[in-house]
Amino acid sequence: MPGGTIRIEAPFRDQRSLSMKSTMPFGINLRASGSATPYWDLVDRVSALETTSSVRTLGYPPHITLAKYDVAAPRQLEEVVATLSGISPITLSFDRLRSFDPSHTILWASPKPNEGMRELHSRIHDAIDPITCKPAYRPGKWTPHCTVALRIAEDKRDAAKRLLTADFEPFTLTFDVLDCVSSPPIKILAVDCH
Repeated sequence: MPGGTIRIEAPFRDQRSLSMKSTMPFGINLRASGSATPYWDLVDRVSALETTSSVRTLGYPPHITLAKYDVAAPRQLEEVVATLSGISPITLSFDRLRSFDPSHTILWASPKPNEGMRELHSRIHDAIDPITCKPAYRPGKWTPHCTVALRIAEDKRDAAKRLLTADFEPFTLTFDVLDCVSSPPIKILAVDCH
């Protein structure tokens, strides 16, 4: 695919929003544009533990969130995506299922360490002061992850805990699109296609 940054105007944006800071949450993501069958199979498997498949409902491809901001200037985030235009695709191997919280309400696939992804994360935070980023996404605190379930039902948490210790079928995905989004709902503000 040819590289280049494509600017997409989101419905909530107008000319004033280009100079004003917004309080809508923003993220810079690295996402997969190709086949992601093993990922979606895992999403479907764990969705049995949710009332409704939270990840399928998003209507957004598998991704790794590199930075997340509660307050940001959309233009600055778009410029970072443009500056990083043309990065090489990153293939990640996922080797286990994990949870962020002791109640096991959020499940995610854990990628093996990857220097290209770490470098991309670092470059974003070199361009935008990390203090403006949500703490969990700052350098030294960030845990790369690909979410598969956001809302495990309370009566299914023991099953989720068992799933975390069960055998895991490793899989790989190639992440080849960098984008900037606002949410909820997810709206793409700028995207770099490889």
